[in-house]
Amino acid sequence: MNKFDELKRNRYIKKMHSNAIAMVTGQVPLREGCLKMEYLYDHAHYLQPFEDFEIIIIEDFSSATRFFPLNKQRNLYNQDYLSGLDDSLAVIEEKYRDPVLQKCKDIIEQFQYIRSVIL
Repeated sequence: MNKFDELKRNRYIKKMHSNAIAMVTGQVPLREGCLKMEYLYDHAHYLQPFEDFEIIIIEDFSSATRFFPLNKQRNLYNQDYLSGLDDSLAVIEEKYRDPVLQKCKDIIEQFQYIRSVIL
């Protein structure tokens, strides 16, 4: 990996670290945070694969909620239909919330060093 790729990868990891903090503290909704985490992880992993680190639980949650509309998309749906979707989504979020947030805490701990890396 050349220096430019290393710099790009470190930036993705730093964004993953920040996103994990935002998810744990509730600054970012769980679904949006998981989608962003997948994006950042995939780009960093493409530059150099991670050793002994995966985000399977985050990918599982994103997969389970992929077909539910996000914020701007919700304006296109009937409110009665949305309330039914919200009930289903609440069940899925309840199931995944603790494991996803635990993975975020693991990301915060594992990539703590990134704060000292000069980008």
